[in-house]
Amino acid sequence: MKKRDIIGLLFATWGACLPVYAQTTVEQDTIERRIRQYTVDNPMWLEKSVSPRYSLIQLGYSQISGEYRAAQDAQKIKNINFNSEGAVTIKDVRLWGRFAYNRSTEDSTRFAHQTRENPASPWYFGSYGYNHYERINYLIQTRGQKYFADRRYSVFGGLDYHVGNHFSNNDPRGTIDAIQVNGSLGGSAHITSEWELGAEGKYGYGQERVEIAYRNDQYALSAVESPFMNYIVRGYGWKVSDWLNEKNMYYQNDMKRYGAKFYLSWDGHLGKFYGNIGYLQEVQRYRQTLRNDSRINELSKFNLDQLSYQLLWNLKQSNRTYLVSFNSFIHSGKDRVIESGDAQNYVYRKKHHTLDFSYLVHNKKWQQLYEANIGYTNQFRHDGGTETRLDYDRLDYGLATLFTYATARNQEFEFGLTAFMERNLGAAWTLPVINENVFHQYVFYHDVLYHQANVWGGKLRLGFMQRLRKSNYIKLTADYTYRKAGQADALDRMNLAPLGRTREEGSLRLSYGF
Repeated sequence: MKKRDIIGLLFATWGACLPVYAQTTVEQDTIERRIRQYTVDNPMWLEKSVSPRYSLIQLGYSQISGEYRAAQDAQKIKNINFNSEGAVTIKDVRLWGRFAYNRSTEDSTRFAHQTRENPASPWYFGSYGYNHYERINYLIQTRGQKYFADRRYSVFGGLDYHVGNHFSNNDPRGTIDAIQVNGSLGGSAHITSEWELGAEGKYGYGQERVEIAYRNDQYALSAVESPFMNYIVRGYGWKVSDWLNEKNMYYQNDMKRYGAKFYLSWDGHLGKFYGNIGYLQEVQRYRQTLRNDSRINELSKFNLDQLSYQLLWNLKQSNRTYLVSFNSFIHSGKDRVIESGDAQNYVYRKKHHTLDFSYLVHNKKWQQLYEANIGYTNQFRHDGGTETRLDYDRLDYGLATLFTYATARNQEFEFGLTAFMERNLGAAWTLPVINENVFHQYVFYHDVLYHQANVWGGKLRLGFMQRLRKSNYIKLTADYTYRKAGQADALDRMNLAPLGRTREEGSLRLSYGF
């Protein structure tokens, strides 16, 4: 093995992963990088769509603030992240890897002793007082593919390993440790010179361990309702009870995932077509390992199914590149409350469909990228214990353009603009007043208003890149996003968490590619 291949393989185990906070703007980036990201999720096309050798290191900072947010989102979020990814080819085996470190601070959030990675959860702790949270996440991803038998067949697969540590530093103090491992293995076959079929099996497991503690015992022992009281939220507002009734302020969520994906692609004179359909089932078991007598107290079981469809078309003609993609994700979840006789209480459904168009013109000095997208989202939550129901539909639109100018000194300047709109198509809700509790007053009513509002906004991007020798480069990018919501309808209920109307995000990113 050559020395440069060893170095490349080491960099192929580093990479990037940023938590995504409700954002629907068109992301301004090159088409090549879009295809590479698509291939990471669909490794049957790794060898065709990822460069034989590259390395990318990034350091970034971002800040989000504003009061137009979901009730359980943070008022202000700061992120520091280090990302690195790369690819290398060793003896006809295409390898890709990513390592990511992300540290975020949330100041502040309520009813959110959660990891932010399991939003459909039917069981979690929370308080209506604000908590300052710090979250640290590590992610390692690897992908590989090899063709054989004169490139008629291939084997491919991947592994994701994620570790997270989340903690709040004010009462009630939450500590959450999370680990997730996901693997896949598949194969493909060329049925003709243009058509290729493939199949992939998936398996994963994980665990989230949650515990609540108090530094001030006075808060822990008080039976008077206060912002420092820890509640258990079951379902979507059912049995919101304080810990004094429950005593054990800890639990764990053990997860297992099983799934499969089927691929089909065509590569001809009209471009490249990629398509896949996937199914993934996740089983979550909420339980307490009782520390005094070493037995397990089963709390709840939650089955979450995901069905996905993806289509992508890419065509290159001279200095022009076209990309069209369609993505559809359908989630469906139901719980079984084991401590209540295995009764079903909570139903969760979410549909998200997007259609994206990209067009790139690349000349000697100017590069022009134009993008448009449209997205549809439907989410339904129903809690049988309180008859709490929220069912909303939203339609999102986005238009973006990015201009890049290259100088004679191997420098490039970027200027990009995005405009977007999020339109409410309907938000139906029900809750008998007699069943109202503190969760509804601080979370449910706020989110009804949040999803009823129409939103518009924009994004500005500025960038500078200095090209170095041997195709190396350094790049600095700055982004600013602003969104404003229209006036929501008034609710004739006790909403104790008023909704704001603006949200802003700024970010800086330094990249080094080689």
